[in-house]
Amino acid sequence: MLQKQHKTVVRSRAIMNIDSASYIGILYCADNPDDVEFMKKYVHTLRNMGKQVKSLGFIHVKELPLGLNGSMMHQYYALKELNWYMKPSSQFINTFVNDEFDILMDFGLPAQLPIIFISSMSKAKCKVGRYMEKYTELYDVMLEIDETRKLDYAVDTTHNYMMLLNKKAQ
Repeated sequence: MLQKQHKTVVRSRAIMNIDSASYIGILYCADNPDDVEFMKKYVHTLRNMGKQVKSLGFIHVKELPLGLNGSMMHQYYALKELNWYMKPSSQFINTFVNDEFDILMDFGLPAQLPIIFISSMSKAKCKVGRYMEKYTELYDVMLEIDETRKLDYAVDTTHNYMMLLNKKAQ
């Protein structure tokens, strides 16, 4: 189902680095409060670089906890927003999917089908994710990141690589 739906996505593909991007989307697993805080700091770092950033965190609970504060630029979703085959299907997720990000970074570690669905359907110009053999056609840039590593390692590795990508020799 995922592979079939991915083939229907129409987007303008372009490989670019973080410096040349102005609009960045981020997907990640938000089960761990430390990861959520780390991601908020990373989003803040990107915004300080002059980037517009939208993040979407997936939490493995039926419904989002009442005290979880999100905003238009930093949202969360839970199992309630998934259909029976784990595809996210709420309006704010559809809006995220249709945003034409310059770069979409998928930090779903370990691999999360609800996050992969969003990555596959995204209209982002450049999709970046962890290397997974069965999903090679879903991403434009894939990095070999051990699934057992923590989110901060994945973010740092991806950020550093995406800063170097397409840099002209000086």
